[in-house]
Amino acid sequence: MKIFTIFATISFLSTVLAGTPWIPEPRDGSWLERHEGFVNNSLINGGEINLLFYGDSITDNWEVDDPYWGAKEIYDEYYAPLGSANYGVGSDRTEQVLWRIINGEVSNLRPKVCVLKIGTNNLDENTDVDIARGIASIVTELRSRLPETKVLLLGILPRENSVMTSRCENINGMISILDNGNTVRYLNMRGAYFDGNFFYEGLYVHDLIHLSKLGYAMWQEVMDPLFSDMFNSTN
Repeated sequence: MKIFTIFATISFLSTVLAGTPWIPEPRDGSWLERHEGFVNNSLINGGEINLLFYGDSITDNWEVDDPYWGAKEIYDEYYAPLGSANYGVGSDRTEQVLWRIINGEVSNLRPKVCVLKIGTNNLDENTDVDIARGIASIVTELRSRLPETKVLLLGILPRENSVMTSRCENINGMISILDNGNTVRYLNMRGAYFDGNFFYEGLYVHDLIHLSKLGYAMWQEVMDPLFSDMFNSTN
């Protein structure tokens, strides 16, 4: 009986320590400083922000100036002129993005489109169903706080190996139903990066998680038709 109690306690603590994908949870230190910077940017420049990016390091790296894995040149050409704000933060999970949205980052904003790509950092500690629920919670919060903004939800990109990629696809299948054909649209870019057996050469850096500059060029190319339709729509 004592052994069962010990294992039950360990299981409970593991769940708590891992975080719950749909329950807002902050980080600390420099993360909070970045959050405060986003809040201030929204308050000061909110009227000029027409496009909002939310996500983790893969989104954050859009503005990194590096010849191999940064994408600043592409971002500056295609998105900055539209009045874009990039609120991607490295290592963020769904619960951190949810916390940031609830705690002031979207105040004073009325962007036309919000591009959301999140969830890959939850894979090591949460179930697929729970991750999908976390992503859905973010979409719900964005629509509640930004009722005039259309959400472009991107699927989790293939990563590392076939096992992890299969999990990503399982989650993507669950979140795809959030697409209502109007205010929320879903896009799965899997086929541009993975053919079912191999990752296309040159689109990732060595970890097969983060994108190379070519990978970001592919992202822009694949996303552009749906994104442009949403951004330029008057509905």
